Amino acid sequence: MKYISYIIDPAGDVELLLKQPNSQQLIPFVRSHKSDKESEDPMNEPRVARGVPLDARYHVFDDLLSPTKDEEDPDPHGTITWGSRSVALAEENAIKVRTTLEGEVRMRVSSRHLILASPFFRSALEGPWRSRTSSFFGKPLRQIIAYKWDAVAFALVLDIIHGRHRGVPRSVDIMLLTRIATIVDFYHCQEVVQIFADHWYGIDNLLWSEYSSRTLMWLFISWVFSGEEAFNKATEMTLGHMDDHSNIDTKELNLNGILTKINGKRQELINEIVAALHNLRDTLPHSDFLCDWHKYDSPTCSSIALGILERELERLGSSDRPLVGPFHGYSIMSMIQLVNDIPESIAATTEEYDHYHDVSVCSVRGRMRHVLGDVKAELDSWTLDLDKNVRGG
Repeated sequence: MKYISYIIDPAGDVELLLKQPNSQQLIPFVRSHKSDKESEDPMNEPRVARGVPLDARYHVFDDLLSPTKDEEDPDPHGTITWGSRSVALAEENAIKVRTTLEGEVRMRVSSRHLILASPFFRSALEGPWRSRTSSFFGKPLRQIIAYKWDAVAFALVLDIIHGRHRGVPRSVDIMLLTRIATIVDFYHCQEVVQIFADHWYGIDNLLWSEYSSRTLMWLFISWVFSGEEAFNKATEMTLGHMDDHSNIDTKELNLNGILTKINGKRQELINEIVAALHNLRDTLPHSDFLCDWHKYDSPTCSSIALGILERELERLGSSDRPLVGPFHGYSIMSMIQLVNDIPESIAATTEEYDHYHDVSVCSVRGRMRHVLGDVKAELDSWTLDLDKNVRGG
């Protein structure tokens, strides 16, 4: 069987055996209800663009990568920066396909460094369970087996743990950072890697222009490294634009607990809007709301608004996405837009109306304005606790 050897500590007493390297699927896929085809997000292609040149010692893993031609990264703005350095994902390196090696990676490391950095390794090396032994490096070593990690990401984390910082890149792309975060989360070694993470995940506003797989990757990265600003921003965008938890395939990214909590809040806020619409329908026949257009008295305006609202609720109720919990296919932002798109009365769209081009205060949209404002305010202010227990559920 073919092996790749990576020696971090020549006098190390532990061998980490990485099986099935580079086989983990971590890039989440956001499926849209607007498309009947379950086409894969381009980010999910098994490829990686190393955003900056890696130190020579990491080229030992080049056998795990094979270059491709005529491909471009789907988002040239996915750069993580340190200070003023900024390197586009595919600017300096050819994009490469991540392949699963039919073999293994063997890394020689120090048990003392592992024990100090990670409770997982402490349990494995000091607990009642005894590690296997290996003589691959010429003498018996305790062996710990790992599976599927990205080999470069694993080597970077272990180099940081062992204080070999000079060759650690000062900037990494979001895909590599996601793989690093997954390893750090599994081994619970945030403290030793945190100083690098603080520089790696500086927020680039271009990353937040729309809800996508990258948003979910940032959600996970910032959760692992307790990046409050990035976490709150990713949470807000996910809460506003998630239209259905089942439309998100998280692959092997451990996000389901967090998304369940966000989805619960999504349903709660959408339910507030839907309940307000039904309450408006029930109260309009008895409304004493005074219209601001002198040519219509209050009963007339309320009757017009009631007719429009009844028609829209009937149309939505008979659609393939009815307005009932858990509100599949609806995000908070699309629900707000749906209410704002409810037609105005003819009076409110004529030039004779005193506030032509404004929202008629007696229209459905006008009467719902305060409800939508409250929902938007809660959307903007709601956050999840960065306490690690947030993942439960």
